[in-house]
Amino acid sequence: MSLKTRLRISIVTLVTLLVFAQCVISLRIAAEDKFRDALERSQSILEQARHLVLVRVNEQAAAMRPAPRTIAESKALWQSLVQRDEALSSLLIKVIASSNAVVEVLVCDDKGRILTSSSPLENRRQDYLGLPDFVQWGARPVWERLFEVFTETHDYALVESLGVPGQSILTIRVVMSSVLLRASIKPQVTSLMILSSFSLLASILVAYLFSNVLLSSLERLSKRIESITTGRPEGQKPPQGREAKEFADMQSKLDLLSQQFRGAREDVNQLRSNIERMLERLEEGVLLFDPDGRLMRMSASCERMLGLTRDEIAGRGLTEIFPEATPLGALLRQAMETQRPVRDAALTLERGHLPAVRLLANIELLESFPELGRSSVLLTLRDMETRRQLRSQLDISTRLTAISRLTGGVAHEIKNPLNAIALHLEILKSKLRDADLDPRELEVIASEIARLDRVVKTFLDFTRPIDLRLTEIEIVELSREITSLVWPQAERNGVKVDFSAAVPRALVRGDADLLKQAVLNVVNNGLEAMKSGGALHVRVDREGDDVVLSVSDTGPGIAPEARDKIFNLYFTTKQKGSGIGLAMTFRIVQLHNATIDFSTEPGHGTTFRMRFPIYEEAPVSEVEASTPQGARV
Repeated sequence: MSLKTRLRISIVTLVTLLVFAQCVISLRIAAEDKFRDALERSQSILEQARHLVLVRVNEQAAAMRPAPRTIAESKALWQSLVQRDEALSSLLIKVIASSNAVVEVLVCDDKGRILTSSSPLENRRQDYLGLPDFVQWGARPVWERLFEVFTETHDYALVESLGVPGQSILTIRVVMSSVLLRASIKPQVTSLMILSSFSLLASILVAYLFSNVLLSSLERLSKRIESITTGRPEGQKPPQGREAKEFADMQSKLDLLSQQFRGAREDVNQLRSNIERMLERLEEGVLLFDPDGRLMRMSASCERMLGLTRDEIAGRGLTEIFPEATPLGALLRQAMETQRPVRDAALTLERGHLPAVRLLANIELLESFPELGRSSVLLTLRDMETRRQLRSQLDISTRLTAISRLTGGVAHEIKNPLNAIALHLEILKSKLRDADLDPRELEVIASEIARLDRVVKTFLDFTRPIDLRLTEIEIVELSREITSLVWPQAERNGVKVDFSAAVPRALVRGDADLLKQAVLNVVNNGLEAMKSGGALHVRVDREGDDVVLSVSDTGPGIAPEARDKIFNLYFTTKQKGSGIGLAMTFRIVQLHNATIDFSTEPGHGTTFRMRFPIYEEAPVSEVEASTPQGARV
């Protein structure tokens, strides 16, 4: 429950209690007044009845002759006069007429026998003895009396004796009924309850409205704090002049805190964005687990390594992703138990229906709660095959650079003697023709010199620096054009060629002629590898910030002993190959800040992948364009 709700409930409850207490006090006072009034009226009626009886008895006794001489005679005379006095009953009725709580007035003898009453003879009480004394009943607690009046039916009496000292002659009893008391009190109690109910409702309404006014400043402060915590902009600020000084001071401090918090939030968001972009671009697989072992962050490359998508493992525990029975799970458990990092541990990761991969694992323990002995876990995975390929490509690039530097000058030195030999050979051939000798042996020497000259020229062309003419190239269109270009040759060789693209367009920056030459070299290699027919598939995909051009064939594949040499200059497995095509492709790809790799399976074909950094964002909707056999692109 919020503080504002608790404050509103507290204010309304307090007002309700105050009104209720006022209602209870008013009811008590009203009941007390009614009971007191009933007692006073009853005592007044008792006094009037006493006076009336004494006057009537004395008047009638004074006229009697002879006058009584003893107390016994006087008692008998008084009792007889009261019993015979018919007018006394009417007078008693008039006495009780002013009270709405008195039922009747009884005049009895000393034995309790009723001599006369304010009620007719047939309606006179017979059970007046033992009635509770009204004076004593009035001394009881007011709530007890009020409860008894409204829930029970009782009669009460006020009693006074007439006679001489030590001798009672007559007894006057004033009888009151709780029913009549209830009837006299009920209208006032009802009015008081109605008035109190309206007062209570009005007080609750006023208290609620007052609490809204009182808490309006607190509401604005709450919204201000909420806008700070959520980062959403706050609406229009209230005029400072309407705020209390304390709220105005707190508002100014919150404004300062908001600026600081907004700056910190922007820094955190920027840092989080940078981390996300870094994780997306990392070739290594990075997984970060919290101290409870739940996955917090995961780089994009992990999906390829683990064979699982982020949605499949998001929020899962470390032992769920890497069970302890697996090599990686056992390594993680050992690192967590010993609290020691792991460096470059080689292991095999089984991936269900996918082929197993060889990985290098690094485990770092980040102390999040050192006092509890709990740490976050940073797991870094690297593909050993990719690392080997990178090392191989680096070795090839290094060798090609070394060959260019060391043999460039040698090629020039070879070409100069070759030119001199060719010149002198022509002179020798002219002299032999003048001597009528057969020059066929010299023709053989000339052809070999020409062939050697072509080799030297080719080598010089390969080692000569290339002047790149960089432009924006639409790689999808370029690939479609190359596919169309090789289609006639493929058809003659019984090879089906098709093309597809996962994106409608993808721009890269490079030299169009060189890129076309590089891709064409790979495509021609694939066609030449399928001597007995097959299928060649060219495809363009988008992977993160890269565009991938892949060329797949269904040829015999590359032999294991040749896989590390295929990009070497002059290495070839063909009988009439030059060994320059793939080396030139490798060089062109490197000049475009791109990479080339391949995967092959003996008897099932080879796939070359050229990965170029994308130059311009293109729509990511999936578009599949296919070039069937026999159709031009």
